[in-house]
Amino acid sequence: MYQRSKSVRRITFLMLWTFGCTSVIVPTAHAGMISSERYQAQADPAEQSSRMEVQVFLQREDVRQQLVALGVDPEQASQRVAALSDAELAPLAKLVEQPAGGNVVGAIVFIFLVLLITDILGLTDVFTFVKKR
Repeated sequence: MYQRSKSVRRITFLMLWTFGCTSVIVPTAHAGMISSERYQAQADPAEQSSRMEVQVFLQREDVRQQLVALGVDPEQASQRVAALSDAELAPLAKLVEQPAGGNVVGAIVFIFLVLLITDILGLTDVFTFVKKR
């Protein structure tokens, strides 16, 4: 009985020592209020650059004319873009990066290859340089 009590004391002491050490080592968190300006200054630079790209896009003359033609005040559109969240701004930034005509070169190459293959197979007669079988 004495032996069992001694091992229980050792385990208890070891557990208390372990819990004591981990409670001392763990740092405490300090929370506080921050201002909107400070939060905005810490915002991701990539998000800021995409917001700036959309703003520059809205300042283009052809875009401004199209906005006016659709009945939208360009200044109001600019203010609304400034008020968008990062999640709402992401699709707009992708639209700004896209070329107006899409991937025209890729479409032309695809059509050329389709016509070339059909010419080789003898289904069409578009190209004169293709030898028929």
